[in-house]
Amino acid sequence: MEQRSRARLSIPAALALAAAAAVAAPQPVAPAAALGRAYAAAMDGRKADALAAVQGADAAADAAGPGLAGPYAVLVRFGLWDELIALGPPDPRLPALTAGYLYGRGVALAARGRLDEARGALEALEQLAATAPPLADAISVAAPVVAARIAASARDDEAALATLLQAVAAEDRLTPTVPGGWFFPVRDLLGAQLLIAGQAAEAERIYREDLARNPGSGWALYGLAAAQRAQGRMRAAAVTQREFARAWKHADVRLEASAFWFAGPDTTSCECQRPSFR
Repeated sequence: MEQRSRARLSIPAALALAAAAAVAAPQPVAPAAALGRAYAAAMDGRKADALAAVQGADAAADAAGPGLAGPYAVLVRFGLWDELIALGPPDPRLPALTAGYLYGRGVALAARGRLDEARGALEALEQLAATAPPLADAISVAAPVVAARIAASARDDEAALATLLQAVAAEDRLTPTVPGGWFFPVRDLLGAQLLIAGQAAEAERIYREDLARNPGSGWALYGLAAAQRAQGRMRAAAVTQREFARAWKHADVRLEASAFWFAGPDTTSCECQRPSFR
C-alpha cells in the first residue's frame, strides 16, 4: 500500500507563516476573506490551500473573535505539532495573535506529551482573557480545548470529555465571524474523544449535530462512519463512507479520525504511522 507523508512544513516555512500573519504584507489580504478561504479549504481537507490562504493575511487586524487564532488554527487543524512548537511568540502588543499562538502552542505541546509546558501555555491563555476582555469569548473555546488535549494525552478520558463539552457550549455561544463560528468545529474533537472512550452511540449523535451545522463535512462524515462501524452497523457505515469519499475527493490529507486527536500523546511523524478507526 502506498504510504503518503503528511507533507510536513519545514521549520522555515512555519516561521514564514507566522511572520506573514504578524506583519502587514505589501499587498495585505483582508483577514475575513483570508480566513473564509482557509476555512473552506480546511473543511475540504485541502491542507496546502488552507495554509496558502492565511499566509497572505494581515491577521493582526483582527482584534477579537474566532479569527484570533489565524494561521495557528490551520496548523492545529492539520496536526502540525512540531511546526507549532517551533514558532516564536508574536508581538505582545497583538493580543489576538498572542491568544492564537498560546492556543496552538498549548495544543501542540500537549499532543507531544509535554504536559507541564502545555499547562504553562494554558495558564497564560487564561490570564490573557482577563487582560483582553474582547478576546474572552474566543478564549472560552480555546482554553478548554487546550485543557482537553492535556487530559487526553494524560489518558484522562473523563476530564477530556468534560472540557470538550465546555468548549462546544462556548463555541455555540459565539457570534460567527467566519463560517461555523470557530475556525473548525469542536464537535470534531468531541466525537473523536467519545470514540476513544468507547461511547460510539453518543459520538454518532455529536457527528449528526456537526453535520446539521456543517452539511457535507468530510471530517464529520468520517467520524460518523467510524461511530456506525463501532456499533456494528456496517451497511449504514458503508453509505456514510461513500458520502465521505465524495466530500474528500479534493483533499490532500488522509484521516484516521474526525480530527488529529488521539488517545495519549501523538508520537508519530507521518500519517502512515497512525492507526485508524477503520
